[in-house]
Amino acid sequence: MSPSAGIHIPLLPGSKSTAEHGTIPGAVFNVATSIIGSGIMSIPAILKVLGVFPSFALILIVAVLAEVSVDFLMRFTDAGAKTTYAGVMKEAFGSVGALTTKVFVIINNFGGLILLLIII
Repeated sequence: MSPSAGIHIPLLPGSKSTAEHGTIPGAVFNVATSIIGSGIMSIPAILKVLGVFPSFALILIVAVLAEVSVDFLMRFTDAGAKTTYAGVMKEAFGSVGALTTKVFVIINNFGGLILLLIII
């Protein structure tokens, strides 16, 4: 029967769950899709829709941005006497850079804590 006839089709292939009962793999799959998000999971579909050359250009742009950011961090880490990212940012951009780094670390840790609480 089709989904329009009122039959619930499970998300995982081979799963024999009905609308009344869930399975552990189905629950894990749903939690994983909630945590990862539709943006990350749709990247392969985006690359398929774009085609070969735009996808290749997008991959190259991401690679260049990653290389530049790592190079930036490594250059300032070697140049400064500080051993923390906040110290390096303070040397490079002053107290505003150090404060910005601390705020981003707090936001990142808070987001990680929320994800861990969802998993647990």
